[in-house]
Amino acid sequence: MLSVALHTLRSRWPAFAGTLIALTLGVAMSGAMNLVLAATFHAPVARTVQRYAHAPVVVRPRAADRQDGVSARLISDVSAVARVIPDRDFYVYLPGGGPSRTGRPWSMAGIGGHRLVAGHAPRTAGEIVVGDGGVRPGARVTVLTATRERSYLVAGVTTPAGSDHAVFFTDAEAAALSPRVDALAVDGSPAAVRAAVGDRAEVLDGADRGRAEAGADGARDTLGDTQILLGIAAGVAGFVAIFIVASTFAFAVARRRRELALLRMVGATPRQVRRMLLGEALLIGLIASVAGCVLAPPGARLLAHWLVSHGLAPAGFAVTTSRWPLVIAFGTGMLVALFGVWAASRRAGRVHALEALREAVVDRNVMTGGRWVFGLAALGAGLATMIDQVVSDPAAAGNRKGYTPTIMLLIAGVALLAPLVVPPFARLLTWPLGRMRGACGMVVRAGALTAVRSTAATAAPVLVTVGMAASLLGATATVDADKTAELRHRVGADYLVLPTGGDQLSRVVADRVRAVGGVDVAASAPITVSVRRDGGASRSVPAQAVDPAELTRMSHYEVVSGSLADLRDDSMVVDQDLEARLGDRVTVRLAGGATARLRIAAVLRSGIDGTGAFLTGRYAGNTGPQRLDVRLRPGADRAAVTTALRAATRGLGADVVTARAWVEAANRGHGRNTRLGMLVVLGIALVYCGIAIANTLAMVTMDRARDQALLRLSGATPRQVLGVVAGESVLAVMVGAVLALGVAVLTLAGQWAALRRLSGEALITMPWSPVIGITLACALIALVSALVPAWIGSRARAIDVVGPRE
Repeated sequence: MLSVALHTLRSRWPAFAGTLIALTLGVAMSGAMNLVLAATFHAPVARTVQRYAHAPVVVRPRAADRQDGVSARLISDVSAVARVIPDRDFYVYLPGGGPSRTGRPWSMAGIGGHRLVAGHAPRTAGEIVVGDGGVRPGARVTVLTATRERSYLVAGVTTPAGSDHAVFFTDAEAAALSPRVDALAVDGSPAAVRAAVGDRAEVLDGADRGRAEAGADGARDTLGDTQILLGIAAGVAGFVAIFIVASTFAFAVARRRRELALLRMVGATPRQVRRMLLGEALLIGLIASVAGCVLAPPGARLLAHWLVSHGLAPAGFAVTTSRWPLVIAFGTGMLVALFGVWAASRRAGRVHALEALREAVVDRNVMTGGRWVFGLAALGAGLATMIDQVVSDPAAAGNRKGYTPTIMLLIAGVALLAPLVVPPFARLLTWPLGRMRGACGMVVRAGALTAVRSTAATAAPVLVTVGMAASLLGATATVDADKTAELRHRVGADYLVLPTGGDQLSRVVADRVRAVGGVDVAASAPITVSVRRDGGASRSVPAQAVDPAELTRMSHYEVVSGSLADLRDDSMVVDQDLEARLGDRVTVRLAGGATARLRIAAVLRSGIDGTGAFLTGRYAGNTGPQRLDVRLRPGADRAAVTTALRAATRGLGADVVTARAWVEAANRGHGRNTRLGMLVVLGIALVYCGIAIANTLAMVTMDRARDQALLRLSGATPRQVLGVVAGESVLAVMVGAVLALGVAVLTLAGQWAALRRLSGEALITMPWSPVIGITLACALIALVSALVPAWIGSRARAIDVVGPRE
C-alpha cells in the first residue's frame, strides 16, 4: 500500500500541497522557536566582564538572599582560603547633571580595570575619586547618596572602565554609607572557594562572572520573559498545527470516500486502506520535517534579531544552531502528520464498497463519535478552567499563561463541534438569501445547508484565527485597560518626582520637595522582605517603606480589613495574596539579615498587579525613595507649585511629571511587550489558518467542478457561477467569524468576572480594528482560493466536465 500512497501523492499533489506547506512552516517555526528557546538558557547576561575583570572568582548571595548581602561568617570562611575584597554597590549622584552613578570602595578600582590618570587614591573619609565628568583633582563637589548630601574633595581621576561609571570612596567611608556587602572579589582557586562556600552563595568564575555585572539581573529577567513568550507561542503553534493538519486530512479523506470505496470494491481490506493513508501522512511528514529543519536556523536568527530589536531580548542575544532543538522539531512534524491522519484513517477503514455507487454530495453523519468525545471534552475543560479561575485563582486571568490555555481549549471544543452548529448558523445567516429574487441566493443557501462538512472545514480555520485574535487581543487589552484604571485610581497625586537615569532618589530630594509650600508629599522606598507565617514557609514579598501618615493621607488603596492608620514600627500592611488575617503576627526578615515580629495592621485588596506590603520608614535602611507623590493642597497655585517643584529638584537627578502622564507612560510600557508577544502568537495562527483556508476551499472548488458545470448547463452564466462560489466562501467565513466572536464573548466574560474579584471593578475592552482586519484577510484568502480554481474550471466546456465520473 505504500506504493499506492506514493502514486496517490504524485497524482493528487494539489490536494496535499496545502497540508505539506502548513506542516513545513510548522516544523520550521517549531525548530526556530526551539533554537531560540535553547539559546535563552545558555545566553550570557553580560557580553563582557567589566566590574570584576581582574577577579578570578566572584562570590555573591543567591537571589533569595541578595537583600541580606554576604554574611560576615561567609566572608571569614572564604578569607581563610583566598584573598578577599568586599564589594559594596550604592547610589551616588553628583549634582549638576549626568546619570546617577555607583558608589564603590577604592579597593575595587583595580579589580574593574580603573586606572588613575591624575591625583591619588582617596586617603580620608572626605576624599573621592571619579571616573569622568569633567572634574579635576583638588575640586570640591557635592555628592548625594541615598540618605544624605555631603561635600567631598576630588583626590583623583581614573579612566572609565566600559559602562561602569563609579565614584570611589575609602573602604571605611563606603562601609559607613552602605554596610551591606554585595559581593566578594576573590583571588584564589575556584575549587577551594566552592568548597568553602558550599551552597550558601553563588561562586562565579570565567564568563559566569558577567552574571554579577550591573544590569545582569535585568537581562536575566528579560530572558525569562522571552522564555515565557516562546513557550506560549510554541504551545499555540503546536495547537494550531495539530488542529489544522488533522482537520485538513480529515476533510481530504472525507472527499475521497468514493475513491476509497472503489479500493474496497477491488479487494482492499480496511487495514490496507488505513496503511495507505498512514503511508501518505508518513511521506508528507518526512518531506515537510526535512524542509522545515532546513528553514529553521535562518528563521531562528531572524526571530532573535526581531526580539532584540523590539526589546523582548537583551542586547547581544544570539542563536547558535544545535542538534536537539531540530531533532525535537523533526519528531514533532512526524507526530503531527501521523496524529492528524490517524482518526481519519480509522474512519476511512470503515468505508463500505457500495459507497462507490453513491452520487449524492449531501453530507451525512458528519459528527462522529470521536468529534463528540474530543469536542465536548475540550469545551468542558475550557469552561471548567475558566470557572476555576473565577472562583479559586482570579489572578490567573491577568496574565498570558493563565488565559491562553483556556482560550485554546474553548476554541478547540467549538471547532470540533462546528458541524453541529453550522446548519443553524448557516440557516440564520442565509435567511435573507432565500428572500432574494433569482436562483443564486437559493443555491448558496442550499449548498451551505447540505455540504455541512465543506462549510465546517472552511469555517474551522476562520474560527481559530479570528477566535484567537479576538480572544487574545481582547484579553490583553482588557487587562491593560483595567491595570491602567487601577493604577490611576491608586495614585492620588497631582505630580510625581522620579529618578532620572537610575532607580532611586536621595532623601535630600524628598526633604527639598517637602519644603515647597502648598503640597502634600508621600515618599516610598522599595524593599524586599521575606515573610514567614507561623508554621509556614518563607515567602519573598515586594514591599515599600513609607511614612504611615503620608500613606493614609495620599493613598487610594481599598482596605479589606483593618486601617492604614494603624501602621506602626511593630506592624505591617499586606495584601490578600499573603493570605494573612488582621491581627496575625508574622516573622519578617529584613535587608542585612535582621528579623522582626510584626502584626498585620491592615489587609488590602490585591488588585490585578498586586499591592505588596507596606512597612514604616524605619525599615528602609540605606535605600532612598523610588518616587515622590506630590498633591496640591486646596487653594494652591498650580503654576507656582510646578515652578517651585522643578526648581527644588533641578540638578539632583530627579524629574517632575504629572501623574496622568506617568500613568499613560506606564500603561504604554507595560502593554507594549504584551502586544508584541501577541503579534508573534497571532502571526503563527494567521499563517497556518490562511494556508488551511486556501487549501480547503481549493479542494472544495475543484471537487465541485462538476456541480458548477451543471449550473452552467442549467442556464447560469459563468459570472453567476462565480457569484455562487464567492457567496459560499464568504458564508463559510461569516459562520467561522460568528462562532469566533461567540468564543471571544465567553472568554472575556469569564475574564471580566475574575478581574472583578481582584479589583472590585473591571471593563471589557475589544480592539476591533485588528479583529476586523484579520476577518477581512480571511475573507480575501477564501475568495481568492475559491474563485481562481472556479474561474480556471469555467474555461472548460461544461459538457466535458459533466461527463461520467472517473
